[in-house]
This record gives sequence, C-alpha cells and structure tokens, in this order.
Amino acid sequence: MPTKDEWLDRWLRDAHAMEQQAEQVLRAQIQRLENYPQFRRRIEEHLAETERQRTLVEGCLARRGTRLPASRTPPAS
Repeated sequence: MPTKDEWLDRWLRDAHAMEQQAEQVLRAQIQRLENYPQFRRRIEEHLAETERQRTLVEGCLARRGTRLPASRTPPAS
C-alpha cells in the first residue's frame, strides 16, 4: 500500500502532466483564434496562468526531490 508521501508524489506528477496537456491545448486554440482577438487574448492569459501553475508544481516536486518520468515530459516545441 502506498505511503502518504508516495500518494502526494503521484498526485503532483499527475497535476504536472495535466498542466502540460492544458498548455498544448491552449496553444492550439490560440492559433485557431486568429480572427477573434478578444477570445485569443483571454486564452493567452489562461495559458500564462497554466504555465505558472506548472512551474509551481515543478517547484513542489523539486523540493520533495521527486523526479518526473521521462514519458510525462512533452517534446520541446
């Protein structure tokens, strides 16, 4: 049975993966909203918020000494 620390590490890794996936989706939306500047601006704000959240989760993982699996790190774009 996993310990509390193992559960927290799993949750943080999952949260990190979700933030990365959200970033990819938001970037794709931004490209499609070329003709809708108000919507595009809000999605860009949302992307910045998501990037900050991913950075915060990365900080939590680093402080815990927890590494991300290579499979959860998306290729550089």
